[in-house]
Amino acid sequence: MSGSRGFTLIETLITTLVLVTGLAAVAGLFSHAVQTNARNRQRTAATALLNSRLEEIRRERALTPGQFTEHLSIAADGSVIQDTSGSSIYRRTSIIEPGTPGRVTVILYARQASHGGSYLELARATALLGRRF
Repeated sequence: MSGSRGFTLIETLITTLVLVTGLAAVAGLFSHAVQTNARNRQRTAATALLNSRLEEIRRERALTPGQFTEHLSIAADGSVIQDTSGSSIYRRTSIIEPGTPGRVTVILYARQASHGGSYLELARATALLGRRF
């Protein structure tokens, strides 16, 4: 009986395969976490932009019925920039319907770079307009 020491080639290959599989799974998980984080940040910004528009409408004394669209971006300091160049990330549409009570719907879309620059709806809110909105 000879006493062999060390690892065989098969043991080394199996260990390498297990390590590579584990690292690939961790890399996939990391990629998924980055995408989820970006989506959550975008939805949070969309909700804030939607709520700010509802507050603006609530403060207005006289509302003009119709559909109004704004293109918006968010600066690094968190301020909202109205963009007329068409390169904005967000598009906010307000639909004000006449009547008693009137109805206002605010929809916020975000540009999806992975889908050819088309917009995806992120948030929508509808409220009735009365004497006390």
